[in-house]
Amino acid sequence: MDKYLEMSINELISIFRGSLIALIPWLDKAKIKWEDGVAYDDWDNIVESLYQNIVCASLVGEVLAEYNIAKYNYYYKDFTSIEFIEVKTSVESREQYVFIGFQSISTYFDSVKVAIINDNYELIRYSNIDYKDTSFSYVKRLGSKKFTINSLKIRL
Repeated sequence: MDKYLEMSINELISIFRGSLIALIPWLDKAKIKWEDGVAYDDWDNIVESLYQNIVCASLVGEVLAEYNIAKYNYYYKDFTSIEFIEVKTSVESREQYVFIGFQSISTYFDSVKVAIINDNYELIRYSNIDYKDTSFSYVKRLGSKKFTINSLKIRL
């Protein structure tokens, strides 16, 4: 009998964020820069690997070499042909937000970098939202249609 773990996209992003925070003392000991503006390729490789293996693999249901999900901390001009993590905010807004990555403002990864997109999934501009004001969902493509997914069933 197959066993499954049910998890919200919020929980999945929280696990990913927590893994990044847990790495900070070890990266500091290894002299690997992780802060915005000073991080280099080694940090990018670490965080992208975690994102693909924690977030993308869970969303798709398998480990792949390449996903059709917006990459972590990558700045796209439009999201018309790619799946993405949507960000909702507790602050009333009519704007549509796409998850880009985390940023540290006051504490570790306390801010979410977002792309603000129009109804055609094209970039309007980038912004930041306080992490504590956010929730997340997965916008998945099936053919020309997009569906919003708020939780997953992951096979164990």
